[in-house]
Amino acid sequence: MRKVVDGEIRNRKRTEEKLINAVGDLIKEEGYSGLNMRKVVKLAGVDKKLIYRYFGNFDGLISRYFRERDFWTRHNERVFENINTIFNDHGKNIASSSLINLFEYLQHQEDTRKILLWEISESNDNFKKLSLERELLGKELFQRTDYFFENSEVDLRACYSILLAGVYYLSLHSNSTGGNFCEIDISKSDGSKRIKKAIQNIIDLLYNEV
Repeated sequence: MRKVVDGEIRNRKRTEEKLINAVGDLIKEEGYSGLNMRKVVKLAGVDKKLIYRYFGNFDGLISRYFRERDFWTRHNERVFENINTIFNDHGKNIASSSLINLFEYLQHQEDTRKILLWEISESNDNFKKLSLERELLGKELFQRTDYFFENSEVDLRACYSILLAGVYYLSLHSNSTGGNFCEIDISKSDGSKRIKKAIQNIIDLLYNEV
């Protein structure tokens, strides 16, 4: 009986991966507007009934695809596994490392960059849910740093929002235009190192100010 159950779990996982990958491949080929159930199941080579069985509906499949490609929802589990240790330094390290890791992630993940572009240009419930998940994660993390900045002039949330927006825009701009930004080519190793060093320096300055 155990082998049968294990086999069912493996088969389900493989089918889910086929469908999720098919969504990504179709988006790359035809864009978000070309996405529909018929094309996805044909590309994945599975029965459409399995979408309802494993994801609830087609919208559930799309939502799962977005979550698996999103840096913050992937980052979420790792953060909360060691959350007490992470905040021994009042969140200083995670504040810089999260931005640096996001920057590196976006440099190599075309799917995620496309999702970000659609998110700011399309009105869609899946994007709203994804944005809400990020905000809830940020809320819980910032609540653990608020006390440290409470009596200072440093508004960490505002500063972090500017840094985060900068990382997003730099990545999208560089990969869309292939051009430099402030004469820095972040597609090159030297340019990438300069940006990551600047992120670290800014976070250090904010914490040192306090």
